[in-house]
Amino acid sequence: MSTMNHAQGTIEERPLARKRPGVVLLAYAFRLVAAFLIAWPYAVTLGGAVSGHPRGDAVLFDQGGMLLLEALRRSTGALRPATSSSLLLFVLVCFLSLLPLAALLGALGAKGRVTARDLGAWALRPIGTFSLLLGAAAIVEAILGGVVIGIGNAVARRETIDLRAADQIRIGFVAGALLLVLFVSVFHDLARVAAVRGELGFRASIKRAFAALRNAPLSLLVGWSSRAALGAVLLGAALVVASRIGVERQSQVFAGFLVHQASVLAVFFLRASWLAAAIRHVDRVLPKTMTEPLVPASLPETPAENDAEPPQDALADAGDPAEPPAPLGVLASNPEENASAEASDPASVRAEEKVVTEERLDA
Repeated sequence: MSTMNHAQGTIEERPLARKRPGVVLLAYAFRLVAAFLIAWPYAVTLGGAVSGHPRGDAVLFDQGGMLLLEALRRSTGALRPATSSSLLLFVLVCFLSLLPLAALLGALGAKGRVTARDLGAWALRPIGTFSLLLGAAAIVEAILGGVVIGIGNAVARRETIDLRAADQIRIGFVAGALLLVLFVSVFHDLARVAAVRGELGFRASIKRAFAALRNAPLSLLVGWSSRAALGAVLLGAALVVASRIGVERQSQVFAGFLVHQASVLAVFFLRASWLAAAIRHVDRVLPKTMTEPLVPASLPETPAENDAEPPQDALADAGDPAEPPAPLGVLASNPEENASAEASDPASVRAEEKVVTEERLDA
């Protein structure tokens, strides 16, 4: 597993979104600021178009949207540069949003206290892999969606199909293209989880995402779709409630803003819950060495331990201790031969070495 997770001591075996509310709020705050920066040029331009009206910006939300369309028509010249700058800012935000996402994945997978340094390391480490995955997913989604919609348009142009059936066919193929795009986004999330959880590169994370999808496809799709459906219900309910509150007074506008943001925050927690579930599924296909704490390498043996067990070669050179010493009667009668025999005796050699060593120590 990742070094940052090991720095915290252990790996979170069952990641849950409710264990990291602060990190989820941090990711939500980033999105809130980014959305404000992207929408600010449009708000200023459209607000200036109706600034002289007695009701102010409230007329833009009237039923039918006639004054909204008129404000758009009058602000066409100012909206073009605003759209270009907002589009560039949107692309930049898409890449910058990878940082809080990676930090959230790292925090969900860690156990214990998380510091700002940990979040920074989790956010920066996989940024290269995340960028490649984002580009690849965008290309695949564009190709799949374009091909499916193109096939639907080709089928709808047949002479035997009336206009109503043609519209229904187009809607059906657009819905199919949307489902394919959502499926790619699920796979994209699994690959990003694998990149953070196992510290993997581009190809390895895709491989692990395929393995996780093959291991439990139904569980993954049900887990994602149930949370997505609940998030859509929450957003729709927020729109209905905010429309009933109205925008005639500033207090009503602020109340509607709070309702909208409460639903968006709830959706963020649902997404964090989905990412935690994705981590649990990816852990099942990662090698155990990636999901268990690292064991420090054993220290080398001390010299005393080395001396306690001499090498086998030294024991072989010292002779077989089980072999009994030669009897005195078989010693050669020649004193020179006896001297050579005593010199070859390991016990006598060791005694002499001991005496010499003691003399050196005394000196």
